[in-house]
Amino acid sequence: MIHAENEKLEIQNLHLHAFGEQEGPVIQKMTEEFLQLPETISINVYRGLRIAGNVLFSPFSLDDHPEKKCFLLAPLGVLPEYQGLGIGRELIEKGVYHLKLIGADAIFVLGYPKYYASRGFAPAKVLPPHHKLVGETEAWRMLEIKPGSMDGIGGTSVAAAPIMNPMFWDTSGRPD
Repeated sequence: MIHAENEKLEIQNLHLHAFGEQEGPVIQKMTEEFLQLPETISINVYRGLRIAGNVLFSPFSLDDHPEKKCFLLAPLGVLPEYQGLGIGRELIEKGVYHLKLIGADAIFVLGYPKYYASRGFAPAKVLPPHHKLVGETEAWRMLEIKPGSMDGIGGTSVAAAPIMNPMFWDTSGRPD
């Protein structure tokens, strides 16, 4: 989606603050790169005139099933003062609605298993990029958008360039 430069900067800064001092700068840079790709879908939730949360969806390719229209959810960020108020859930719901409208088959995510399971994401059968680094296999999840579209689908996958760095796929040391 096309964004005015000031909105892009606001989204990048949101992710910087949402992910904190340690992860924030890396996620901010990844967000900047994603927002430069025309195929990235960016969804915002506002509180007043301020963006309180943002989620990005980028095309996600299944090596053995190139006909499938899939997306990777990353990153999802909520400003610290709005965390715990349902904005993450709202972002996912708005994203699912948008992806249904454009005929997507599924959304994939590498995230906190309990959080994404509570939002309908099931363990994924498709291997994530750099799957040998994903020690916490429960963290790799999928949400089917078109019912039955992912039945029997497995194999390997490739994400958009901004998130293909192996460091994004290493789950060692992450809390669940």
